[in-house]
Amino acid sequence: MSTITLAMTVHAETHVAGPTMHSAEAAIAAAEAAGHWVERLIGMDTPTAAARAYFNRPAFAPWRRIEVACRDQGLARNALVAEAQGHYVAFLDADDLFSQNWLANAADCLDVAGTAGRRVIVHPELNWQFDAIQNVYANPPQDDPFFSPHVMSTANYYDALCMAPRAAWQELGFPARDVAGGFAMEDYQWFVEATARGWEHDVARDTIIFKRRRDLSQSVEARGRTALIRAIEPLAIDRVRHMAAGTAGGGSDNG
Repeated sequence: MSTITLAMTVHAETHVAGPTMHSAEAAIAAAEAAGHWVERLIGMDTPTAAARAYFNRPAFAPWRRIEVACRDQGLARNALVAEAQGHYVAFLDADDLFSQNWLANAADCLDVAGTAGRRVIVHPELNWQFDAIQNVYANPPQDDPFFSPHVMSTANYYDALCMAPRAAWQELGFPARDVAGGFAMEDYQWFVEATARGWEHDVARDTIIFKRRRDLSQSVEARGRTALIRAIEPLAIDRVRHMAAGTAGGGSDNG
């Protein structure tokens, strides 16, 4: 069985994180019952005084807590990877939730892929956005007919709340955000570059990430400023169709 680091990012969350922590502990218990070892790791990125006090309560003593001053969610995740002890790393934001079976099912998928010598990033089957908006997205695995590298030139298939071998995050960290300068969506850029490096995308069936969308958030600010990812080589017009070559979507030259 596997070793997993559950890495949670915190900035200003307090009571809204209560359901998140219950969700995390339920998923950890299910993963441990399945034979996996789980490290609990919290990264507080320039936390407010209220958030620091909330997460330093005795109730969260099983969680290892570190503080960073990145002021950037992607860079905070990079810092958590540097601290992680698990062979696999799964991210969680302090105001989001996931299904109880997520950690165990995702780790099982990675175990199977690793045995076959495949470099895989695992995503939940569904992303359910709630709060300020109500949307449900289905994540396609890379061998699905609905997956195409051409889509990745205009839209992001996946969310950062996924699970991958720690080596994936060590090989390629999240880029810095610069919303004022017009660059954001660091998870979108990361997934494009990871795919171009040969990392495959798979889905843990019957799992859900519940992603909170607040009225005011980094994503909302980025959209308001029409921020984009940086111009990167894998998305060049003569390169994008070769990304993820050999998959159902990647082998076609049709645009």
